[in-house]
Amino acid sequence: MRDPLAQPPGLTSSHPDDIAIVGMSVRLPGGIASLEALWEALVGARDLVTEIPPERWATAELSHPKRAEPGRSITFQAGVLPDIEQFDAGFFGISPREAALMDPQQRLTLELAWDALEDAGIPASSLAGSDCAVFLGISGLDYGMRTLDDLAGMTAHSMTGNTMSIAANRLSYKLDLRGPSMAVDTACSSSLVALHQACQAIRAGEASAALAGGVNLLLHPYPFVGFTKASMLSARGRCQSFAEGGDGYVRAEGGGMVVLKPLATARRDGDRVLAVIRGTGVNADGARKSGMTIPSGAAQQELMRRVLEEAGLQGGGIDYLEAHGTGTPVGDPIEAKAVGAVYGQDRAAALPIGSIKSNLGHMEPASGMAGLAKALLVLRHGEVPPGLHAAQLNKAIDFPQLGLEVVRRQTTLPRQGRPLRAAVNSFGFGGVNGHVILEAPAPAPDVQSGVDGPAPLVISARDETALRVLAGNYEALLRGPHAPGAIAHAAWTRRHWHDQRLCVPDLNAPGARAALAAYAAGGESGEGLVLEPALAEPGKLAFIYSGNGAQWVGMGRRLQAQNPAFAAALEAVAALIRQQGGPDVLADLHGVDPAIYQPTEIAQPALFAVQVAATMLLRAHGLHADAAMGHSVGEVAAAWAAGALSLEEAAEVVVARSRAQALTRGTGRMAAVALGVEALREAIAAAGLAGEVEIAAENSPGNATLSGDPAALAALKATLGRTFFRELDLDTPSIAPAWTRSRRIWPRAWPGWRLAASRRGSIPVSSAGVCPPPRWGRITGGAMYASRCFSPPL
Repeated sequence: MRDPLAQPPGLTSSHPDDIAIVGMSVRLPGGIASLEALWEALVGARDLVTEIPPERWATAELSHPKRAEPGRSITFQAGVLPDIEQFDAGFFGISPREAALMDPQQRLTLELAWDALEDAGIPASSLAGSDCAVFLGISGLDYGMRTLDDLAGMTAHSMTGNTMSIAANRLSYKLDLRGPSMAVDTACSSSLVALHQACQAIRAGEASAALAGGVNLLLHPYPFVGFTKASMLSARGRCQSFAEGGDGYVRAEGGGMVVLKPLATARRDGDRVLAVIRGTGVNADGARKSGMTIPSGAAQQELMRRVLEEAGLQGGGIDYLEAHGTGTPVGDPIEAKAVGAVYGQDRAAALPIGSIKSNLGHMEPASGMAGLAKALLVLRHGEVPPGLHAAQLNKAIDFPQLGLEVVRRQTTLPRQGRPLRAAVNSFGFGGVNGHVILEAPAPAPDVQSGVDGPAPLVISARDETALRVLAGNYEALLRGPHAPGAIAHAAWTRRHWHDQRLCVPDLNAPGARAALAAYAAGGESGEGLVLEPALAEPGKLAFIYSGNGAQWVGMGRRLQAQNPAFAAALEAVAALIRQQGGPDVLADLHGVDPAIYQPTEIAQPALFAVQVAATMLLRAHGLHADAAMGHSVGEVAAAWAAGALSLEEAAEVVVARSRAQALTRGTGRMAAVALGVEALREAIAAAGLAGEVEIAAENSPGNATLSGDPAALAALKATLGRTFFRELDLDTPSIAPAWTRSRRIWPRAWPGWRLAASRRGSIPVSSAGVCPPPRWGRITGGAMYASRCFSPPL
């Protein structure tokens, strides 16, 4: 009888230990390399089992229909991966000599990890130096056994290439992951046990993220012979899960890898959540069974109940169970009775169960990843695909009494006003059991491009061949439902950057897809494509902020209307300006009268707000400057960008500065002149205009800005003849203080201003009165000059 105080079945709890699967990769028989391809195969009821190709070993000579025949296997039927000999060693920085002696399972592990991170949208480089953990289920030593046939062929790479621990450790080494890293071998339950260990490491705070998975490759005939003698392999060469006549299992190769994060962290980071892990568990049978390789129903029940309890759930709240289901006459009835006792009772309808092994065989230590992938897809689609080879169910199992239904045709799961949930069961032939409960994630919001304007796509690969393949993949992706802007944004922010790079300036432009398709097909880069290799040395980025005079009617208006992030940032800056007694920047930006920006007390806050909001938008897209420089009011924006001023302080300075400058309105004009400072001094003196015209700023060795009486400026212009001389559209003249014009360094920092710094070290933007070293440029200065030193506040 159900405990009346227990949680009702199906009730969703808020569990702080929930873990998110944010990425997954698979390599499965039949050439399946994605979850989407797996789903198509499952709903299409495809039989993916073939046989070991004779190129691997002499399959014909080593086969025999009698199990007792020495040195022979009853079958070499198997789920087989294509092209296991292919490996891009250079991509992972491995020499061809070392790669040749590496167990292909290690190669597969590297590829699975990279694909899983790309599926998660996490650049591998972003994890370097982190405490990300690696837990890998792996059992087979086939490749190493083959190398032992010729001891003279062993080299310095033989041991690292063929030791199970290195399969996990090499991944940590190549990606510079510093959390726990270990291989897990509990035979057929290895990958679910690895998943459990990864979840435990995250929950214990040993790792902030984890890669967990399993691999299995069939590279030597000895396991076929050994499992034949143990009467474990099916003579028919198929896993007939829960079917009458099941005579054993068929071996299979492949692998899977998941990327795990705490659910709260995944939501904070904006990750796509494939499924939520509500609970995991591991136990061992002990001696409560008739033989070591015989499963224990009591141990499986015990584990299932414990995982349910720790997840805060009851058996009736599970909608589907992916069983181990190897098709053995002993194992299937034991597992079915255990599942029925825990999950099949007190239900409105029988629990749907199935096993992916009927489609692709038993991947042994990696089998849990295949079952997990199927369960994840069941939750995503709300349907259970049909199992195979079970026209007649096992008569030794009373499915109706157990409350179970083996799914043999496509079945839609009923919605019960809560997330769908699935359990995955796995047990090893040494008696170690693994169990996992998954929950469908909350629906993700529709991804929008955010901007109706250009959607630049930038992609990269290690070499030209890979870049062409990637271009074709993106061209195919653009035929789907995703917005071009969303695709472009994900490519920019969520992929690792490689050396060979391609850019489509605008995916919305006519011919963009055709250009990608042409390049993928082997064509040269043409109109609509830009191809460039990465810089030999990482380039640095500087943000330059404009001063008074750069404003125009309508600036920032379209971006504000099209980009919510920019609009929100602009509103936040405008609010701070208003708090300091400044103008209503938002209203001014929507004005239509060109004269609106004539008053400096309006123009400068508007320029500041637009440039700060633009910087926030660039940072949101991953663009962070190494240096910042400002001209005029742009100096204040640069100070904020460098961290020398908080946003509140910068808004205060902008409002005070623009008001102070407004007091000079009508007292003079300014002009830009294409002459150096010394030549200008001589010209001013020769014209008798000393005291009436001042050098306001030295912009470059051959360019300066002047301030002075309008008539005096006009007289100087006349004496200079054809020298470039342009009056600025300003009636608020500015001039640098004498201490900056004489290149004196102010000896102390202005109170409240602080020296800028960043994670890259000191930024070449100083606080007021603290100028950077001479290598950053000459120290001139003033209200209108383009340098990296600020004038003291007025």
